[in-house]
Amino acid sequence: MPWCRGIPGRGGRLARRGVRNGRGAIRDSGCGEWSRADRINVRLSGRRYPVSDIFDVGHSVRHVPSKVVGVASGPRNEISGTVSHSNVFQARDVHGDVHFHAAPHSFPTPRQLPAAISHFTDRAAHLARLDEWLDTADDRASPIEVIAGVGGVGKTSLITHWAHRVRERFSDGDLYVDLRGYHVERPVNPEDALEHVLRALDVPSERLPGGVDARAALWRSLVYRRRMLLLLDNASSAQQVRPLLPGTPTCRVVITSRSDLAGLATKNGAHRMPLDVMPPDRAADLLREVVGAERIDAEPAAVSSLIEYCGHLPLALRIAAERLANDDGARVADLVAELAEERERLDVLATPGDETATVRAVFSWSYRALDDPVARAYRLLGLTRGADIGLSAAAALIGAGEGRTRRLLAELTSVHLLAERDRRYQLHDLLRLHAAECAESDEDEEGRREAVRRLLTWYAHATAAAVHEIIPFFSQIPIDLPDPVGVVPDFADRAAALAWGDAERPNLVAAISQAARLGEHRAAWQLAVLIFGLMLVRKPHRDWVTTHEVGIDSARACGEVAAEAWLRTSAAIAERELLRFERALEHLETALVRWREDGTRWGIAWTLRDTGATYHAMGRSSEAIPVFRQALAMHLEDADTWGEATALAGLAKAHVRTGEVDLALTEARRALEIRREHDDRRNIGNALNDVAAVLIAAGEFDQAAEHAGQALRVLTEADYWNGCAVSHEILGDALAGRGQAEEAGAEWAAAARLYESLGDPRGDELRARLGG
Repeated sequence: MPWCRGIPGRGGRLARRGVRNGRGAIRDSGCGEWSRADRINVRLSGRRYPVSDIFDVGHSVRHVPSKVVGVASGPRNEISGTVSHSNVFQARDVHGDVHFHAAPHSFPTPRQLPAAISHFTDRAAHLARLDEWLDTADDRASPIEVIAGVGGVGKTSLITHWAHRVRERFSDGDLYVDLRGYHVERPVNPEDALEHVLRALDVPSERLPGGVDARAALWRSLVYRRRMLLLLDNASSAQQVRPLLPGTPTCRVVITSRSDLAGLATKNGAHRMPLDVMPPDRAADLLREVVGAERIDAEPAAVSSLIEYCGHLPLALRIAAERLANDDGARVADLVAELAEERERLDVLATPGDETATVRAVFSWSYRALDDPVARAYRLLGLTRGADIGLSAAAALIGAGEGRTRRLLAELTSVHLLAERDRRYQLHDLLRLHAAECAESDEDEEGRREAVRRLLTWYAHATAAAVHEIIPFFSQIPIDLPDPVGVVPDFADRAAALAWGDAERPNLVAAISQAARLGEHRAAWQLAVLIFGLMLVRKPHRDWVTTHEVGIDSARACGEVAAEAWLRTSAAIAERELLRFERALEHLETALVRWREDGTRWGIAWTLRDTGATYHAMGRSSEAIPVFRQALAMHLEDADTWGEATALAGLAKAHVRTGEVDLALTEARRALEIRREHDDRRNIGNALNDVAAVLIAAGEFDQAAEHAGQALRVLTEADYWNGCAVSHEILGDALAGRGQAEEAGAEWAAAARLYESLGDPRGDELRARLGG
């Protein structure tokens, strides 16, 4: 028995025989999982052995209650965790149960809280309420706390301060999502928010299902019975947050919003806790904490006026305090006089709920206090439309080196005009509006346009570098980009390029739309063409369609025939996968005309190939075959083996459906051969599945099972869930053909689970086959 190797003498012999004094059968289930009935009694005779000498390294010892004989204090020992060479267990006699379990896949423990808040003041009653809520038993507590109040009232500061105090009570981690519910352009939708939390739990892009319902179901499954804290900041509606609710009482959710979110209280049992502005004494305490008691107490009348002008709003108070703290010679009365001259400041005070004017005024004098280069960086950041910005992109926008840009951004973060998180920078929604207004008033039109052009050009170069690493075999139309300003990323490998694309995709989508709105149509279509590789691999269909529609309009505005053809052919893929076949065919028909007008042969072949794929998806395989053949002929003539393999795979599927199985098998095997020549692991797995499917149609069930098994191993290694689901389904079909109904059912069930996790309707079909 492997678990007892290395135990010398009689103890080892007894362990290996599985008995001690005739008691205690020892069995290994073969997979490392020990049943409740498994018993181990080992006499260790006071010796000291590494646990790895007794148990297999890599086993998980979940629970070992034991009475240890020969130890002075006579304690009860428990060992848990994964056995390694460093674990040591010492005892003379061990009596009791030892349970072994295969080490489960461990999810990461996310710790996503924003930085702790300094100079946190007041809110004692709210903190006590949150503590009381947390202390309440899970089965009796409301799973949701909603902190509601006007923007800038300190909701985020409150929940962040409290969460840092209690985060150690959440052993499985804490998650933070800024839902940007009142963002000037677009709040975070539930699907994207679910992508964020699923990625935090190490779910790769290939495993992310499409659609809100499927992602929400996967999210609830992963966090079931886990002890986690979820902070949902800046929500706009109950509909925005409801898909993110974990659905398990062991997870606690805190939500901030400018709305009361009454629907969550009615339907989801949420408890609402309003957060109001600060009373005068607590506002003065905040100023004392930041500025210093001596200076604040020296000007009581001015301090009262300052608090009033700030509307008792913590955000405004903090900005005012930071300005005073950064200038030892400044008097509170001087600041009050400046505030009094800002007529816009009174807008919010006169119109409850419109905090823009008050915040604008406070931001204005903070902005004017900045040195000129820092002020310019601030207003240029207001020209961006993405969720955040990285250092290199900011350097391109500002037109400075990365070192200088880092120092400028540090100045902005130090006065709370900019937030930094995970080496990315973000403007608060209202600060973004203010910064844009400053750019409009203090930067001439050409200066604004040049800054945006620099950013768009940097995005284009960086995207081109990433896509070259991600899909190096794919042909592309020539794109003449301006020279970049700043450092373009040099990606070490495909994984690094994909990680960059995941982080920047929202910014790229926003940049394409912004470019078109500004009339920068060349930049818009170029970036839309370049982003195709990210869309093809990650399949964010909504962004795919949106960016390509914008790109098509911009390409037409520039008279760029090849660009329009490319974007229409690419958009057709997304439309087909969304089952919008007629729209896909409309794109392909126009694209074919444009490619022929441009004279690009590989573009014509690409369009023909995807037209065939669309016909086949519509059930029109007899129409698909001649189109696939046209594409294949062009790929062969041009020695385009990547295109050849893709066309052959499409033909094989179509020929199976039309009953031409021998021809389909030849085509599928040739496609597999090409994929192996390219060493394209994901497509090797897909090609093995294609061959297996054809073998099933030929009645060769043993060979089909062998190929499907190989595909499953390759695709599991590649961590490609959709391909694994296909492998399980085909393997089930092959086993059913061999008369192994029970084994086939197990494979179909595995496929159904994977399809369901991806939101694929094939899961329902398999459930029906399994009888529900």
